[in-house]
Amino acid sequence: MQKMIAAAAAYCLLTAISATAVAQTADEKKIADFYKGNTVYVLISSAPGGSFDLYGRIVGKYMAKYIPGNPNIVPQNLPGAGGYTAGARISVTAAQDGTSIGILNPAVIMDPLLGDPAQGNKRLNLAYLGNAAPNLEGCFMRTDAPAKSFEGALKTEVVMGATATTAGSAYGYLMLLRHVLDVKMKIVSGYVSTTEIMLAMDRNEVQAICGVGYESVLISKPEWFANDTVRAFTYQGSKVLTEKEMATAKPAVAYAKTNEQRQMMELYNRQGEFGRPFVTGATVPPERITALRAAFMSAMKDPELVKELKTRGLDVDPMDGETVQKLVAEVYAMPPEIVEKTRAVMNSK
Repeated sequence: MQKMIAAAAAYCLLTAISATAVAQTADEKKIADFYKGNTVYVLISSAPGGSFDLYGRIVGKYMAKYIPGNPNIVPQNLPGAGGYTAGARISVTAAQDGTSIGILNPAVIMDPLLGDPAQGNKRLNLAYLGNAAPNLEGCFMRTDAPAKSFEGALKTEVVMGATATTAGSAYGYLMLLRHVLDVKMKIVSGYVSTTEIMLAMDRNEVQAICGVGYESVLISKPEWFANDTVRAFTYQGSKVLTEKEMATAKPAVAYAKTNEQRQMMELYNRQGEFGRPFVTGATVPPERITALRAAFMSAMKDPELVKELKTRGLDVDPMDGETVQKLVAEVYAMPPEIVEKTRAVMNSK
């Protein structure tokens, strides 16, 4: 009798597994039939030539290998409104069928929370496919500046370069450093780009720059560190960085004196954690979102993609879509009083 019961149980289990496999195969065939011969547009929320453009084009190209049906991939640059134009296209006006995906500036995700309320940017309804790599921002200062470290900048004024004076730019981060951590600074704004600010540092027009991806600085300005003319004095995030060029710096959040200050800095830090997010519309059929998420992670593990990105000096440190979705949900679940205080500071003068 026990053998008969065991055999029956094994048969039921095998039948259930077989049914699940058939259902999965049917779903995969349905998805493959949809994408075969179809075109997936990869919208890039920045102009051609930058890191977001490269990530969008390269990751999109390799995703075509792993999306069932192997659709055609067409990258399209759609800059504007700090990336919000591309985000709105993906979330609202594009067909919600899984044929429009994209890479967004994380400010698109954070701006409805921390941006200027007068701009009226609303939270976009997005499904997150994954994050290609974090984008932690650093602060870098000339070694001949009166302040020699972050601790020094708490006592001695540093001349900071900036582009715009809006929360959506690095200016918002400068306001956090000034009003939350009490960094002493004079801000010279109006530069066209971070590249122009770095040139101004070379000319000693300004002494420091903040809100720029630290990895891009290590790649683009190696002479700063080789000649010891510029050093890192702090950076975004909470983990200790291992690069020798960052060894003299600590995370800015480490200088928070109260729990409220720490929460405000960590709220801002979150956008660095999901720094190169790939998305699609949240109302795309769930099975296609699942397929796109799987294709994204498979592409990011492809040795050829890894080689191509690293050859171009780009980081490869992927995060799956479910984790990014959870991080964004956590950001929007932050205590309202912390959100309001952080937004007020970032939009201050």
